[in-house]
Amino acid sequence: MMGIRKLALGCALYLASTLSFAEVIEVYTWKAFPGKGAEMISTFTEAKSIHEEAGASVAIIQRMTGSTQEVDYVMRWDNASAWGASMDAANSPKMAAKWQSFLAKANLDPSGEMIGSVSGINLDSSKKASDFGGSPVYGAWVWKVSPEKSADFIKRLMKSEEIHESMGARVEVYAENVGGTGNMHYVMMWDNYSDWAESVNKMSSSKEWAAQQAGRDSSVATLIASHRGQTIVPQ
Repeated sequence: MMGIRKLALGCALYLASTLSFAEVIEVYTWKAFPGKGAEMISTFTEAKSIHEEAGASVAIIQRMTGSTQEVDYVMRWDNASAWGASMDAANSPKMAAKWQSFLAKANLDPSGEMIGSVSGINLDSSKKASDFGGSPVYGAWVWKVSPEKSADFIKRLMKSEEIHESMGARVEVYAENVGGTGNMHYVMMWDNYSDWAESVNKMSSSKEWAAQQAGRDSSVATLIASHRGQTIVPQ
């Protein structure tokens, strides 16, 4: 029992230590009002230019299977310091006039409503916001982790990442931060759906992946949500 507690504590300390150096992400999920999908994307594109002037990197992602056709407005920063500087810049007098003008127009005839938001920290502290360019397709799997077994789960995720990346996927793992409930997000990305299908074919015949799946302990974590999506406005 003491060993498990030490592992959990080590995991918590690891996450805390990466906060200052790892990529920070904020995701705002919106649902367009009927017939206003294109208008909402246009509004987001305008907001994107303001946020990027303040130092954020922004992508707009259309959710697909596994959702109700929501759109994610995704903001990234290199680390916590960059996030703080960007927030201060966005709230500066210089930017205030731009936001007031934008909001006055957007609120006059709203095109959608925000239905959720969450922020997270990339467990790979080497990743930067600039590493997420292009228009990838992706799958996201959200796991609710037993707190006392979080270190075990992170270890399994790192092994899964190694296997999946050997099969052509790009994998990023995020721990929820402010606005979250401590869940882990396992995100797999590809340049296109054909590459995704190729990875799936490799997984289906991989003994290593089969063994990884067979060794999964359901008491460690539970899959609570998943969806796929496609970047429609890259950062």
